Amino acid sequence: MFIIPCILILIGLAVDCLFIVCEFKNKMNSATFLKGLAASFFVILGAVMYRNNPSAYGFLIILGLLLGMLGDIFLEARMCIEGKASNKVFAVGILSFLAGHILYIVSLLKTNSSAWWIALIICAVLSLCAIPPLMKKISAPSAGLKIFGYVYLTIVIAMMSSAIAVLVKSGATIWNILFVIGSVFFVVSDFIMIYNSFGPKKTKVLRATNLLTYFAGQVIIALTIFFFAV
Repeated sequence: MFIIPCILILIGLAVDCLFIVCEFKNKMNSATFLKGLAASFFVILGAVMYRNNPSAYGFLIILGLLLGMLGDIFLEARMCIEGKASNKVFAVGILSFLAGHILYIVSLLKTNSSAWWIALIICAVLSLCAIPPLMKKISAPSAGLKIFGYVYLTIVIAMMSSAIAVLVKSGATIWNILFVIGSVFFVVSDFIMIYNSFGPKKTKVLRATNLLTYFAGQVIIALTIFFFAV
C-alpha cells in the first residue's frame, strides 16, 4: 500500500528540487512549470489516500491541496511578470492559499466542533506574539499588501491552532498528530516566504528552506487522509 505513496513523494521531491535549481538559475518559465508539476504530486498523493479511505474530511483536504497547487503556480508565475501586475498575481496566489487554509480549518473543526474556542485562544496568542515582529522587518510594496499579509498569516496560524485544538479535545491519533506536524511546517514556510520576499535581503538558503518545508507540510497533510478516523 505504501509503495505508491512513497514513489509519489520521492518523485515530487525530486521535481521540487529541480524547480529550485531552475529558479536559482533564473529560468523562470521552466521553474513555473516544474513548481506546478511538483505540487501535482501532493494532490495525486491526496487522491490516492482518499481512494483508500474516503471521507468528507478527505474531500475537503483534497480541495485544499488543489488550491495550494494553484497558489504555487501563481506565486511562481509572478516571477515572470514585471511591475504592478506581478504584485496582483502574487495576491491571487496568496488568495488561493488562503482559501485552501480555510478549507483545512473547516475540515479540522468539523471533526470536533467544540475545539473552536481553544483554536481561537491559541491563534490569538500566537498571532500577537509572532506576526507584528515579522511585519516590522519587512517593507511591503503597499499598505494594502501588508494588511493582506497580516490577514493571511493569521489564517495560517489559525489552521495550525485548529489542528492543535482538535488534538487536545479529541485525543492524540495518527491523523491529527500528522496534521499538527504538517501545519507547523506550513507556518514556518510562510513566515520564511514573507520575510524572504519583502525583508531586507533575499537569500537562496531561506528560499530553499521555504520551498522544502512547504512541500513537506502539504505532503504530511495529504497523508492525514489515509489515517483519518473519528
